[in-house]
Amino acid sequence: MPSSLQHFLLFCKPFENPRPALFLDRDGVLIEDKHHLCEPDDVQLCAGAKKLLEQAKINYWPVVVVTNQSGIARGLFDWNDYESVSQHLLQLLGPEAQISAIYANGHGPNAPLSSWRKPSPGMLLAATKDLNIDLSRSILVGDRLTDLQAGASAGLPFLIHVLTGHGKKEREAVESWAKQNQLLANSPSFKLALINSLLDFPFEELQETT
Repeated sequence: MPSSLQHFLLFCKPFENPRPALFLDRDGVLIEDKHHLCEPDDVQLCAGAKKLLEQAKINYWPVVVVTNQSGIARGLFDWNDYESVSQHLLQLLGPEAQISAIYANGHGPNAPLSSWRKPSPGMLLAATKDLNIDLSRSILVGDRLTDLQAGASAGLPFLIHVLTGHGKKEREAVESWAKQNQLLANSPSFKLALINSLLDFPFEELQETT
């Protein structure tokens, strides 16, 4: 484990050939945001989460969860609590909704830019190295602007913002950021989809391009 504030769980070996991956934020995207969640019994899947992961398996998309967990730095829970939540999440998803890896960081808001804390792309880049992921064809789904900024910094071409979790509060900032990004000649290019929930995930559109 790289440091006491970086944590990862790998559930598969590196792929022989690079594959596009589906990166998901955890709280507010994959599971309901319960604010510093540390009790396994409080884990509740977001609508459409299980179906999305089942479809990702059919499409041969590895699913990688990337999550900021500042409760670690704040002393609200520890990595053992976090792992208990992760294990319960995997149980709720079941064998047909597989996750290839979960990356987390425990930094607080004042984390250095070199840390794994989003909007840093650190967790995505680590997963790319560990699993042999093709970022140039990968997808990220998040409810916060920082999720999408991490994806853009990692060079992902497909970013998706959901209204679940903090999505409603962040949607205006996300749209403004995307417009500003498009106006910058040297900025990384990406396609942004705005959806209400994972139930609206644009499978058909992305199947044609990944």
